[in-house]
Amino acid sequence: MQKIFEVIQKLKEAKSTDEIPAILYEVSELVEFDYFLLGIAFPNTITSSDILLFDNYPKAWRQAYDSEGYIQIDPIVKYSQSNYLPIKWSELGQSMKLKKPEKDLMRQASSHGLQSGFSIPIHGTLGEFGMISYGSSKKKFENDQRFMEAIPVVQMILPAVQDTVKRLRDIQPESSDVKLTPREIECLTWATEGKSSWEISQILGCSERTAIFHLTNAATKLGANNRYQAISKALLSGVLSPALF
Repeated sequence: MQKIFEVIQKLKEAKSTDEIPAILYEVSELVEFDYFLLGIAFPNTITSSDILLFDNYPKAWRQAYDSEGYIQIDPIVKYSQSNYLPIKWSELGQSMKLKKPEKDLMRQASSHGLQSGFSIPIHGTLGEFGMISYGSSKKKFENDQRFMEAIPVVQMILPAVQDTVKRLRDIQPESSDVKLTPREIECLTWATEGKSSWEISQILGCSERTAIFHLTNAATKLGANNRYQAISKALLSGVLSPALF
């Protein structure tokens, strides 16, 4: 219990969000899990949000996740959108009917080292949405004791994490709002459906070059390196409707 209080105190004394990853890693050592992820979207307006994301997930998995736009089919994201209770990843299939792409995603995550873990949804009073997750490279533990001990610890620390993030965001310069044009939103929306630039041009009645132009502009405004990362940021931030998940 003393270590939990020490972690909470470190969060209270943090001077920058840059200090949060190290504290989250300290928690992972405390609960004896290898990996952590904290992702929260803070809405600025109806169409834009700031996204805070910290993790130490395997780099190869993060790259695959972003480039393939897996946020659209991530069952953990779907679960967290409409639930509040913690969930073990192995129990996702019991809480929601997983489709083949979702099952494949979880298998891919496992192949990259995220063998097991749990997530706790985050829903703030000002519309914040996200999750905190801890994962292990071990497929199975001898029993569920590890989860029974780890989940309450993270639940105790989570309010301090949220308070710290809010406090530090309030004293840091506000980032500019992301505002996409109607055409950029249309192109990005069809991209979430897996449409190619050529297919989008046919749907919207414009040239393929024009469709690529709008997609590139949208990615730039969202601070994304490619259209897949742009889709992830737009969906998580609320620039695109959550109904597209």
